Formats: sequence, C-alpha cells, structure tokens
Amino acid sequence: GLAVGVGFGAVGKSQSATFQSASQALIPCGFFPGRKIRNLAIGIGIQNFPEGLAVSLPLRGAGFSTWKAFWYGQLSGMVEPLAGLLGALAVVLAEPLLPYALGFAAGAMVYVVMDDIIPEAQTSGNGKLASWTSILGFVVMMSLDVGLG
Repeated sequence: GLAVGVGFGAVGKSQSATFQSASQALIPCGFFPGRKIRNLAIGIGIQNFPEGLAVSLPLRGAGFSTWKAFWYGQLSGMVEPLAGLLGALAVVLAEPLLPYALGFAAGAMVYVVMDDIIPEAQTSGNGKLASWTSILGFVVMMSLDVGLG
C-alpha cells in the first residue's frame, strides 16, 4: 500500500514518474507486462510474509488458535489502503525525508524478524533454521534490488 501511494505521490517529480506508470501498479500484470510492475508485485508479495508472521506468531504463542492467529495476521493487511494514502501525502509534503522514512521502515521489519521471529523459533528448537532463512531472505532481497533495480 505504501509503495503504491509513493508511486502516485511521485507523479511529476521526474520524467518517468507519470500518472500512467503509477496507475499501472493497480492493474494486473497480464494487461501491462513490464519490469516495473513485476518488481513492485514481487517486492510487495515477499514483504507481506514477515508482516503477517509478525502478527500471527506472537498471537499463536499467546494461546490463540491457529486460525484465529492467521485471521488477525490477515486483518493486519487491511491498513494497506490507508498506508497508500499516507505514502502519497508523505511524498508530497516531506519529499526530503522520504529516503530516511523508507530506510526506517526497512529497519523496523529487520528488527521484528530478529527480535520476535528468531527468538520464538529458538524456543521451539528451530533457531538455526530461522537464522539461516533470515540470512537467505536478506540475500534474496539484495539480489532483487541489484538485479531488477
């Protein structure tokens, strides 16, 4: 949601930032095949997994049923449209602060993984697996950033 909002808020900031390129993010990739749409879809899809886990795993650990924890994880994604509006507003009002804000958001997700998910995995005996998959996830995201960039 935030990435789409940033896309709309950036319209007119450069030659490639047009309303057409921003609106293509809302259209299924089959209609407008292109690298930018694919990259955005891949990034949003990969980012949604740890976001849902950050909500669901602590709830499951606190005794919620599997389905209830899963449902609350899904509900956490309902803020995406609001985040899109806030992202567009952020670009318009606070363009100089945007790189720092996006860097903070990325750091917050890394913190959640390292502070919540890996310790939770340690208690169930899967600490090494969680640590190695966190490293693998970081390598995948850096490869996508450099390769699809």
